[in-house]
Amino acid sequence: MVKLNLNRIFKARGIEQPYRFLVKGGFVSFTAHKYKNGKVEQMRLDHIEQLCVLLNCTPNDIFEWTPNDLLDDRNDHPLQKIRRQEKKIEIGKLLSKMPLQKLEEIERMLQSVA
Repeated sequence: MVKLNLNRIFKARGIEQPYRFLVKGGFVSFTAHKYKNGKVEQMRLDHIEQLCVLLNCTPNDIFEWTPNDLLDDRNDHPLQKIRRQEKKIEIGKLLSKMPLQKLEEIERMLQSVA
């Protein structure tokens, strides 16, 4: 089943008030509430585009797929690209153990992308 999951990207973007963010981005309150909570059965294509513009992402970033049964769960299935595995990334811990030279290198890389 394909589902809308904006919480992942809200967290990654540091958006602490997703509902307010969506309303400010042009969504009516009812729609913003549904999208924030992932309670969506169908979406308009222009809303998908609007979300992607607001969040600076692609549709693959806001949707996730969970196979319905074993027949769908083939490793070569194209939907595997949007299947999310729960991974806990603790970047703070990784960075705290990294030598200063590596941190400076990462900072330069990030500045060149921004």
